[in-house]
Amino acid sequence: MPSKTYKNPHYIRDGKILLYNRERSSVIQARLSVEGVKGYIVKSTGKRDFTEAARVAEEIYDDYRYRVRHDLDVGSYTFETLFNKWWSVTEQTLSVHRKRFITGTANRYLIPYFGSRPTSAISDEFVAQYWDWRVNYWSSGEGEKAIEAAKKRRTTKKNPRINRLGNVAKVPAKKTLQMEQSVLRQIFYWAKRTGRLKNEPLVKVPNLNRGHKEGVARRPAFDIHEWRILTKFMRSWVREESEGHQPRKNGKFGKMKDEEVTMVHSLHRFQRAMVRDYVLFLGYSGLRPNEARQLRWCDIDFDLLDENGRRQLLIKVSPTTKTGARDVVPIWFAKRPLERLKKLSEHTTPQDLVFCDRGGNAIENFGKTFKSLLIKADLLEDRFGSVRTIYSLRHTYATFRLLYGNIPMEILAQNMGTSPMMIFRHYSHITVQQQAHLLGGTLGRANKSVISK
Repeated sequence: MPSKTYKNPHYIRDGKILLYNRERSSVIQARLSVEGVKGYIVKSTGKRDFTEAARVAEEIYDDYRYRVRHDLDVGSYTFETLFNKWWSVTEQTLSVHRKRFITGTANRYLIPYFGSRPTSAISDEFVAQYWDWRVNYWSSGEGEKAIEAAKKRRTTKKNPRINRLGNVAKVPAKKTLQMEQSVLRQIFYWAKRTGRLKNEPLVKVPNLNRGHKEGVARRPAFDIHEWRILTKFMRSWVREESEGHQPRKNGKFGKMKDEEVTMVHSLHRFQRAMVRDYVLFLGYSGLRPNEARQLRWCDIDFDLLDENGRRQLLIKVSPTTKTGARDVVPIWFAKRPLERLKKLSEHTTPQDLVFCDRGGNAIENFGKTFKSLLIKADLLEDRFGSVRTIYSLRHTYATFRLLYGNIPMEILAQNMGTSPMMIFRHYSHITVQQQAHLLGGTLGRANKSVISK
């Protein structure tokens, strides 16, 4: 028997569907009893007319029966629940680099914005509002509180490296937003394909006009003169002598005061030598930082013979990296930093990591030390004011191979694990320099006399 709270009760489909009104509401509700589902499913039909409400209720009922027959989920989802289910079946297929990006993006942006919202209520409009919220996040009170809280965090044995958000961009780059767009699209596509979402919302980064010219910006790299300055500076940087006095507190080295000169002890020299050879290796190979991070000695063939019988290096990139496994032939100069690393490191068996600390553990990131190195060498920014990062070494490799190696873009793209389109988009300006002998050649007398007037 229906409860007293049910007004105007009507049973259809042999009692499997109960239509009724709630107190003080003319909208008709539906209570469904679906075989294979524990308890009742209660949904609003959104209709006030009984015939229309019955039609909607039967569609909902048939939809749930279909889900039960095909072993699909029948529960109600929030975005956070949906994300967790998607992540449980997706995580194992991704590289370490991709996992870190997605978990960071989800915890910092996606779940705080979408988290508790039912998936049925995630409309195109709600997704579109996300981009406004995201662009202004770090300038909002919430973002500023997050930065202040991060500054107060302390490192522990469990979390030896705490992110204090010191380099967070107040206004995200368009590329960053496009990467977040890709994650959202994957989640919603999977949810629609597996029957967890009826309608896939539109996810599209708006065209943010920040006063920049349209087109693809050049990637910050080093020109040949700057590269020579950097390599020369690193030689003296590694050999730098110990100076000053580094204070101790409870038997441990403490922080230096501004007027004191930083101590350079054996560990510093080890780290600096590692950074120098890492910089040179990336500049000569064009590997991505995460590809170099996973590189093991067994992945390197020092004695590959080319068709002319000359020895070349061959590097096997791990399948767990961004674009999967591939073979890379670096510039032969890459052999020198690798040979130095073998003498420097105590971990040189085939399965040992090439870039590791004294305990044999992978070094997460050289970014902070590399930035400090560039500041000392007065090379942090390029001529356009763009700040160089570790990734600038990959761009330097591409620039030098195109400009001085005359490598076809298609071959270079294959070696670097990217597409010819991406190479053309970011390095097509080099073609002009390659053809300088034609573009700037001597003009015929007749043409020269006309142009010079």
